Amino acid sequence: MKLTRIPAIALAALLVAPAPAFALDSSDMAGSNPEADTVVSLRMEDLEPDDGSCTGTAIAPHWVVTARHCMEMFNKPGGTVRTGQGEYQRMHKVDRWEKAPRGDIGLVHTVDDMQLDHYAEISHEDLKNGEVTVYGWSSEGTGGVEKLPVATGDADTSAGADAPALFGAPSAAVVSLKNGARIQGGDSGGPIFAYGKVSAVMSAGLFDDPDNPSEEDLLSNPKVAVSPVADQAEWIEKTVAGDSAGSESDAVADSAEMMAEENGGQMPVSLWLILGSAVVLACAVVWRLSRR
Repeated sequence: MKLTRIPAIALAALLVAPAPAFALDSSDMAGSNPEADTVVSLRMEDLEPDDGSCTGTAIAPHWVVTARHCMEMFNKPGGTVRTGQGEYQRMHKVDRWEKAPRGDIGLVHTVDDMQLDHYAEISHEDLKNGEVTVYGWSSEGTGGVEKLPVATGDADTSAGADAPALFGAPSAAVVSLKNGARIQGGDSGGPIFAYGKVSAVMSAGLFDDPDNPSEEDLLSNPKVAVSPVADQAEWIEKTVAGDSAGSESDAVADSAEMMAEENGGQMPVSLWLILGSAVVLACAVVWRLSRR
């Protein structure tokens, strides 16, 4: 699988100098089953290529859960959700986003009913150590835009600094992929399934050696930082149900206020440094790829 674009960069991805969470390179294809059929490809704005730049999971007829950082580089909602595989794919226009109060978690709303036979369930239980299932889309991947790749991995919830807790999340974890699978472009926001439920979304691909990343690590990664969803399960369900869970601006304000309280009433300087570093990394990688 080769990288052809740089998707939205995770705001705090530079905490351990990882690459963005890209799309899945795996020799295994998911086929059609109730779990895999909920995994969708996302275009985050109307001018993006049809093959998408992020991955998400359909959790209700009009709602997809994905990574919040996929939304951070765009001024307004747009784009489409692509459901299905092969000849059964359909496009659904996006008209709304919601960002979780904390954590690298966001919701995408479609204008029309996606009309899937099954929708994924959000886990209310904390992600635990052990084997998980990972999905992700990429036009240049092993499945192209026709078949959805799948891989297994081992979740480690005690990875410490290797698992940046993005956007004020109370916890984070690292998933190490098995059987040679790697993360590449288009997989940000892709689901981590455990016990049949969405337990986390992919946030940032991690370098093997953060101090001296290889050229291969700039394009793909064997492990990924993930954002568990249990902390925001209630917010997700209220938003989907139409309950007054607060607007996107309210959620951002709540997150900022919470982070300020945790830092003595001031926004941490590191957050602004991280944001600037993320943009610099994105530009550097684009420049490097343009010269290949």
